[in-house]
Amino acid sequence: MKKPLVDFEAFLMGLKPALYGTNASPNYMANFHLLERYPCVTKGINQHNDAEFFLFFQSEQMKEDFLKKLASVEHLSPEFHELLGLTLGYPPLAVKHFVKCRRLEGEKRMNEYEELFKHKVSFLYSGIRCGGHVNDLVENSVWLWERYYIKDEPFKIGMIEGDVIKYYEVKPFDFDGLERVRKRKLDLIK
Repeated sequence: MKKPLVDFEAFLMGLKPALYGTNASPNYMANFHLLERYPCVTKGINQHNDAEFFLFFQSEQMKEDFLKKLASVEHLSPEFHELLGLTLGYPPLAVKHFVKCRRLEGEKRMNEYEELFKHKVSFLYSGIRCGGHVNDLVENSVWLWERYYIKDEPFKIGMIEGDVIKYYEVKPFDFDGLERVRKRKLDLIK
């Protein structure tokens, strides 16, 4: 079975529009020398103060566009996370789901957050790792396939089953396979 691409590999191939990382990650630091030629932002993007964060872009124009948008959002706000998710090339519906979860969590609406979290599925494809709502499974999958298609690249959908995350592999544009995974997730929620 082919090993899935990781984010920095997809970025270096030109698939991923941006790459977000931290000096606390040995994987990023081992490959940092490959990224130094790309435009980078380090200010105003940190998730916490225990590490240095960086955001690499495919072009200077992409970096400048991001900085203009960053100037109009509050650091670590839901809007910040939305901007970051879209910049990193995640499906818009997946970003919307993540932002809604963050907003509920921030507002201490934990019952609503936990209910929404139960419906989460994860995607692993062509260097993209993100999550979304099970009801958006088809839309998010098609979005990823259309933008990041690589022949023979594994497309995996993950979900929490008991105490572990189990991944299901689906071939691109296999809608019957998506439906089986969707039903599995809904059965787990019941």
